[in-house]
Amino acid sequence: MNRSSYSRVTEKNRRKIQEAFAELLAERGSLSNITVTDLAERAELTRGTFYNYYNNLYEVGAELQAELEKRLFSEYDNLSTLAGIEKYIDEVFLFFEKQEGIYRELLASDASTDFLTQLENSMSKRVLTLLHNNGVTDKTAELELLFTINGAIAIVRKHYRGEIDLSLNDIRDYLKSKIGWMFRKYVIQS
Repeated sequence: MNRSSYSRVTEKNRRKIQEAFAELLAERGSLSNITVTDLAERAELTRGTFYNYYNNLYEVGAELQAELEKRLFSEYDNLSTLAGIEKYIDEVFLFFEKQEGIYRELLASDASTDFLTQLENSMSKRVLTLLHNNGVTDKTAELELLFTINGAIAIVRKHYRGEIDLSLNDIRDYLKSKIGWMFRKYVIQS
């Protein structure tokens, strides 16, 4: 097998393991209720194949978390304009859409708390920084921002759990409009 073919097989097997992990986590609610045997069977791979890629189940979860962090948090460290914040929000929601299968399962489970908390913190920090860099120190602005972002993330969770009939695009568009409204209210009028 040439290097390119090996790389495709490796990626395919890792993705199968990640998808099976997400499914089992959503079904069983906790990592403690999943075994490597369960995961290998669900992924239609052998236990040996699983161990070719991971040492344990925690590594699968850590890899998924690291992938999310890399995609959603590290690439957008220096946002300084409303257009930049809106682009960041677009990218976050586009990533959710592209990875719908895996993240629907992960975000529907109780294991999603850490990731969603990190997403809330990341978005809040970026928009607060934008407000502060534009001279806004109004506590009401900060409170409105936190309510808006935390509310949007709670709605994303409800979307993935099937508790509401709103699309990711609906949530994204509302979040962008609210942050744009806040920017115009607090930054432009300052």
